[in-house]
Amino acid sequence: MRTIAMTLALLMAGAAVPALADDDYACERPPVTSGQIVTTAELAKMLEDQGYRVQEIEVKGGCYEVKAVNESGNPIKAYYDQATGELLWARLTRARK
Repeated sequence: MRTIAMTLALLMAGAAVPALADDDYACERPPVTSGQIVTTAELAKMLEDQGYRVQEIEVKGGCYEVKAVNESGNPIKAYYDQATGELLWARLTRARK
């Protein structure tokens, strides 16, 4: 009986792996509707001052999704808080061909 339970547990864990394969951040912050907001222009300037070449900034909930290239030429994807400009998540991405 324990063997069956372990097998089921392993199968269920294995079934969840493809869902995690995207390795992307899910912004769960609500959209900012009032108060002070860091604008896309301010965020782009901040990143450019740090040496990034910004390609795209998109609003996702209460976050900004940023696609940029770092000083080494590596593409990155990052999420920033819309209200504070705080970095929430970042990773290097594969170069598009």
